[in-house]
Amino acid sequence: MVDPDPRVAGSGIERLRQAGIEVVVGVEEAACQRLNEGFVCRILHQRPLGLLKFAMTLDGKIATATGQSQWITGPSARAEVHRLRATCDAVVVGGNTVRCDNPQLTSHGHGHNPTRVVMSRQLNLPWPASLWQTEVAATVVFTSLDAPAAPAAALTKAGVEVIRLTQLTPQAITHQLYVRGYAVVLWECGGILAAAALKDNIIDKVWAFVAPKLVGGQAAPTPLGDLGINQMGEAIPLERLTYRSIEEDLLIEGYVKRA
Repeated sequence: MVDPDPRVAGSGIERLRQAGIEVVVGVEEAACQRLNEGFVCRILHQRPLGLLKFAMTLDGKIATATGQSQWITGPSARAEVHRLRATCDAVVVGGNTVRCDNPQLTSHGHGHNPTRVVMSRQLNLPWPASLWQTEVAATVVFTSLDAPAAPAAALTKAGVEVIRLTQLTPQAITHQLYVRGYAVVLWECGGILAAAALKDNIIDKVWAFVAPKLVGGQAAPTPLGDLGINQMGEAIPLERLTYRSIEEDLLIEGYVKRA
C-alpha cells in the first residue's frame, strides 16, 4: 500500500523505481490497510482509531438489574479481550465502570499494557482501586476544571496523572490521546459514555461479544445509552462484518459505516 502520509506518500516508491527496481503496489492492499488502520486513521483524520468493545447477553444486557456483570462471557472470550488490549495504546472507561467493576484494564500477560484512561467529572471514584496501582500500568484521569482538589491530590500522590479539561467529552479525550501520539484507543465503557463516543463520531470499529445467556429486566443496562434515534432508518450501520465463535460465545466485529 502507498503511505497515506502526504509528506512521504509515494516518494519511497518513486526513488526505488528511479533506481531501476520494479515495485508492485496494491498486493494484499486491504489486509495492509487493516494491519495499519490505526496509523492510517491518525494521518487521514488526525485522531486515533476508536474501537468500542462490549460484552452482552443474548437479550442485550451488559449487567443484571443490580449492576452485577462478572462474568457475561467465558474465559476464552475474556482472554481475547486481553489480547485486544495489548494491541491498543489506551483503554478508556468512565467513573461508573471503576465504581461498579474495579477493572484492571491490563493485557493479563498477553502483551504490553495500554494506558488506562478514566473520565470522571467530579472525581467521585473509589479508593482504593486496581487502576491506582500505577506500577502495573500507567493511569490517566481526565476531569473537569471544578473537580475537588483533595481526590485529585490523592490520585497524583499514587502516581496517577490527573488532567483537567474545559470540556470533558469523548472528542476532547480523543484529541488529548492523539497529541500523545496514540494510534488505537479502546473504549470499554458503559452505555452512556459509549453512546456519547458514537455521537462524537470517534468510534470506527465495534467488537461485540454475545453470550448465550438471558437476563431480562427493564432496569438491566444495555451496551448503549440514548443516541437520539427514533426511526430504524436512522440506526448506525456496521460494515465489513466478521463473525467468530469463541467457545460458547460469539464475537461480531464490524466497522461503523460513515455517511
